[in-house]
Amino acid sequence: MAAGVLHLVLLLCAVLLLSSAAYAPEGYDFSAEQEILRLVNQERHSRGLSTLAADERLQRAARKHSALMASLEQVEHQIAGEPKLSLRLDEQAIRFDVSGENVARTSTPERAHTALMNSPGHRANILDPTFNSVGIGVVKREDGIYVTEDFARRLPDATVEGAEESIARSMNRLRRRAGLPAWPRFDAPELRGRACEMAAHDKLTPSLGLISTRVSNSVAFTAIDLNQVPSNLDRLKVTSATGFSVGACYSASASYETPVFWVVVITYY
Repeated sequence: MAAGVLHLVLLLCAVLLLSSAAYAPEGYDFSAEQEILRLVNQERHSRGLSTLAADERLQRAARKHSALMASLEQVEHQIAGEPKLSLRLDEQAIRFDVSGENVARTSTPERAHTALMNSPGHRANILDPTFNSVGIGVVKREDGIYVTEDFARRLPDATVEGAEESIARSMNRLRRRAGLPAWPRFDAPELRGRACEMAAHDKLTPSLGLISTRVSNSVAFTAIDLNQVPSNLDRLKVTSATGFSVGACYSASASYETPVFWVVVITYY
């Protein structure tokens, strides 16, 4: 390669590298994230509260929001055109029933924490005993660090199959506590479609469980925490039946911004 051509190629490469560097986004400040997490849990521990588990999915949501704030040089809980917090967390496939968020822009992790603790609403999030998880996202820019703390009461992950099994166990646990024998559980795959139909119409419709003339009772409900047994399931425990089936669908709807389990339970003559 001629010397002149080589010089031109090297010059173009240098320009491209400079251009890339000029437009490269600021990186996340890992040490600041860890320090803020330490300070948050130190506050909670000093008050006898359980410490918060660091959740990677919450952290992804928090980092994404901090990056957006930094790019626009704004400090807001919801930037124009951005989904609200519950939907941002749902995008990360987190099962939760309560959430909260703190945001700040300052110079150091310590100053960010102090400012948030001096703000009643933000302080309440840090010390909320219902939360069990947190994700910290920090983006460093020339004008300081942009901080997002996303809190949630995270629920155990569960598949549709797992939800159906959990509800079936709850049903027979209620029966045993009432001194009644456990029911056999029968497969009824079509019930899942009926449960998803309820979600699509955003309406509990027990009659959708009447899938055959053998069905004696049908109840429908939504469930967020599968450990909490709904009252209509408790009522069903004393029904005279030969067995039961469960169908579930995990879906959001007009009434539920974050997905819940839509459930149909039927008993048989």
